[in-house]
Amino acid sequence: MATEPRFHLTTRDHAILQALFDAHRGPHGPYLLLLEQKLRGSALAFSGDIPADVVTLDSSIAYTVDGVLAGPHALVEDDAPDDAVSVLTLRGLALLGLREGSAVTVDLGDGVSEVVRVVKVLSQPEAAARNSADAAGTNTTDAGGGAVVRFRPRGGRPTFPDPGPDDDDPGPRAA
Repeated sequence: MATEPRFHLTTRDHAILQALFDAHRGPHGPYLLLLEQKLRGSALAFSGDIPADVVTLDSSIAYTVDGVLAGPHALVEDDAPDDAVSVLTLRGLALLGLREGSAVTVDLGDGVSEVVRVVKVLSQPEAAARNSADAAGTNTTDAGGGAVVRFRPRGGRPTFPDPGPDDDDPGPRAA
């Protein structure tokens, strides 16, 4: 039975998590277990394709921890100021890749856990970039939501050079 991935990451966010995993030299505890889970079980998308309701790095979010409202905080890569949470922490790592309304139970070790739920993605850099591009008229989308690439029109049918009498290669015409 197929199930939808629990986490959604941009390729950039996945690369950052992979670098954290590769550099990890500490014990194999709850943080590393969650990091492995994110790396193995996430759906990956290019930044232009990630839904606007998914928490990505540098997103501003409101969330709850065991039902208590937290935030708004920015999700950052490095050490976090008071108005941010870092992916270097269990809570920050847990938030990365979740959609609005989604929750994850975070094992804090020693039989203690907390439930982290995303209430609202207040802003997301990828969505802001799409909105900016749309406003500038540089990006259009088709009915399926994918980017449309505009090509300049061709003048006519392609022509191929005559191979000559000594050439036994049938070339593209043989296909």
